[in-house]
Amino acid sequence: MKRYTNILILLLLTGLFIPAGAQNNPYKIDDSLYPFFQRATKSRTYPQGLLIADTLYAEATKKKDKKAQCLALTIPVSFYYSSGNYEKLEQAATKLKEEARKNNYLQYYYSAYTSEINWLLNNGHSLRALHKAEEMKEQAFKDQHNYGIFSCIRTLGHIYYMRQNSEVAAEYYKNALEYMLKHLPEQDPSYLYMNLAEYYRKKDEGEVALEYNEKAVKTAKTNESRVASLMDKCQTLYSMDRIDDFNTCYEECLQLVEQYGVIRKSALLRLRICKLVLDKKYDQAYIAADSIGSPLQVYQILHVLYLKSGDYEKAYTYNKLIHKHQDSINRLVQSTDIAELNAQIGNERMKLDAKALEYKNAALNLRNTQLELERTKSQSELEKINAENSKLVLKNRNLELARLNVEAEKQKAILKEQQSASQHYIVTLSLVLSFLFLFTCFLIFYLYRRRRTMAILQEKNEELTVARDHAEESDRMKSFFIQNMSHEIRTPLNAIVGFSQVLSTPDMEVDEEEKAEFSMLIQQNSELLTTLINDVLDLASLESGKYTMHLAPHRCNELCQIAMASVVHRNPKEVKSYFTSDAPNDFLFVTDKERLQQVLINFLTNAEKHTVRGEIHLHCSLTENPGKITFSVTDTGPGVPADQADYVFDRFSKLDEFKQGTGLGLNICSIIAGRLKGEVKLDKSYTKGARFLFILPLDNVPDS
Repeated sequence: MKRYTNILILLLLTGLFIPAGAQNNPYKIDDSLYPFFQRATKSRTYPQGLLIADTLYAEATKKKDKKAQCLALTIPVSFYYSSGNYEKLEQAATKLKEEARKNNYLQYYYSAYTSEINWLLNNGHSLRALHKAEEMKEQAFKDQHNYGIFSCIRTLGHIYYMRQNSEVAAEYYKNALEYMLKHLPEQDPSYLYMNLAEYYRKKDEGEVALEYNEKAVKTAKTNESRVASLMDKCQTLYSMDRIDDFNTCYEECLQLVEQYGVIRKSALLRLRICKLVLDKKYDQAYIAADSIGSPLQVYQILHVLYLKSGDYEKAYTYNKLIHKHQDSINRLVQSTDIAELNAQIGNERMKLDAKALEYKNAALNLRNTQLELERTKSQSELEKINAENSKLVLKNRNLELARLNVEAEKQKAILKEQQSASQHYIVTLSLVLSFLFLFTCFLIFYLYRRRRTMAILQEKNEELTVARDHAEESDRMKSFFIQNMSHEIRTPLNAIVGFSQVLSTPDMEVDEEEKAEFSMLIQQNSELLTTLINDVLDLASLESGKYTMHLAPHRCNELCQIAMASVVHRNPKEVKSYFTSDAPNDFLFVTDKERLQQVLINFLTNAEKHTVRGEIHLHCSLTENPGKITFSVTDTGPGVPADQADYVFDRFSKLDEFKQGTGLGLNICSIIAGRLKGEVKLDKSYTKGARFLFILPLDNVPDS
């Protein structure tokens, strides 16, 4: 039964049983919030799923989408359910129930309840699960909510199944199925049909089980439930020894698995073992049985295997193990129930002890109150005596006050005389202090202005120095660029002009082989000259910021093959070029086709210049850097010296000054990679030549 609860838990939380709405997504939430929910659902078993769910909840709150708020709170429930943290699961479920009830989306209220119950059930707390299911049933009937009533009936069936009470579980499954068909016709009833088929299959009532399997296949509403229904039907046909029907159904299962992918690996493995048994391939069946995770399922499969192969002694041994395992499960359920009941009895005892202590404290409080009354009475008498003493003290104070008033009048007269004498002195001192204050303020202001002026002058001088150095560096780089370009352009141009004159001069005796060689040299130097000019134009376009990346989906293998084909004719005779890839041929990713090919051609051209013999290998990989696509060009040339490895992508950087080229190609590759939010680098760990890497992210949109 655990396999069904694990399959249904995500469907319950995300509301996939709710029919699709009229909007552009199946949950009838704001279309802008749907991508957040999709990403959160995919990451629901990872911590980042919680962060995405928080973002979805905040955005849903801004847009006042109450259903999206409930959907956001289902993600923490899924996360803590899968991580096994019941305390956090209970908190997340409580929050979801409060939000669902407040927003009147009670289906999520009961989904949260079901998650708590399933966790308790799958972790051996069936009695607590039963109590919580009874709470859920009481609330569902109080709300008169069809989905809640159906969920609690079905959940009670799961609980009694796990508690080895199959008859009661079957009754609950029938009641849940009847209620679903009557009140919730849009739901998928196939799993309930499979539960009932399993019950009758264990009772050796194969025909009844097969009827339920046929209903499950007909009513399945999703690809997953359709595959699951056919697999369960195969199990029933196998138990009935209907070999031909089993083989037909098994082939149909394999076709659906091939069409939709492997949805239930353990069930498919059990069917494969059944097929091996029917084909009398017992050795292979024994090996496959070891891959089954559940000990009880392994015992059951081996019991059938030894029966079919005629080894009745081992079949009897495994039959005893099956009963022993089931008895241990029953004892475990009973011991768990006893432990939970003892815990409840202990809690009740603690409550009684707490009440006795409360009564004892009340008696003590009463005694303390009486003592306080007596103390208050004594304090009252003492206050009367103190009041009489206070009257005498007040009378003495009045007499003292009268004497002080007379003394104060005398002091007042003396003070008035002193004030008149010192008033002139105070006025004079005030004028002097005012003058000193104004002078100090003027001096501070003057020093502040002077210091600010000096700081501005120093800043301007520094800016002029930087500008002068930049201008000198720009002038030097311009002179170096013109000198370098003049040399690089003159070399192929001289070759083109020279060999063209040889071919066009009638007096020169040139045979056909030499003409072909001269024509090839003219073509090579023309291509070199075109490359030099294009490098300069590309550099100017990229640095000006006017170039716009033309993004579109492309096949990575096709782009690599085009780049390889465009330069392979330049290879030396003893150099072999080839391309490999671990990406599928139909794999698409978004990029600028022209700029990507430009980087690859620059890498390949650079490898051809420095490789005399050996091979040049272009490779495309999705696994070398997960989440990214990696293009690598590897050659068997002399490699890059360690002292130049950090400068190979600098402008005008050339490892061999005697090789043709401007030194701009790798620098342009670096600029293009930056615009595409990727990177180019040299693999310093590669020692058999040079290996250049071009790495692009698969989910980032580059700068325009």
